[in-house]
Amino acid sequence: MSELKINISRLSEGVHSYDLETIAPDLELDDRFDRPIKVAAMLDKSGKQLRLEAKVETEGQFICDRCLEKFRRSVGAAYSLVYLQESPAFSEPERLETQYISPDTNMIDLGEDVRQFLLLALPIKMLCREECKGLCALCGQNLNSARCSCSDKEIDPRWEALRKISEN
Repeated sequence: MSELKINISRLSEGVHSYDLETIAPDLELDDRFDRPIKVAAMLDKSGKQLRLEAKVETEGQFICDRCLEKFRRSVGAAYSLVYLQESPAFSEPERLETQYISPDTNMIDLGEDVRQFLLLALPIKMLCREECKGLCALCGQNLNSARCSCSDKEIDPRWEALRKISEN
C-alpha cells in the first residue's frame, strides 16, 4: 500500500480534487527517481462509478545510452481510469481502463497505477539530448565534450579481408 490513497467510503456525488505526494521507494521504483512524485487527481463520482483523471510528475537522474553521462529529466504521465462497483450491463463506448471494486471498498490506492504509468513514460532509449554524439567507438572519448584523434579510416582488423575483396 502506498501513500497515494483516496478515501471513498463517504464520498459525495460530484467532482473532487486531490494533490498527493510520495517518494520512489514507496512505489518500488529504483533510485533513478530521486525527487518526490506528485499526483494531481480528479475523481468524479456518479452513482456506482468513479472516474479518475490523474497527472503524475517527478524528476530523475538517468544515464545517457549514447555518451554514458548522467543527466536530469522530468518524467510525467496522464491517465484515466474508471472504477465500477458492479459489472456494467452494457459495453463502455469510451476506451478507458476499467477496474471493478467491491461495494464495501473504502480506499482506492493509486500507487501501482502511478508506478506503471511512470515506467511506461520512460523512453526506450534514454538520451541526455537528441543531438548527443555519443562515444568514439575506437578510443571511448565523449564526442560531446571533445573531438578525438582517431582516424576515420581505421577499421576493425576482422573486416580487413572484406575490404581487400571490395578493392578488387
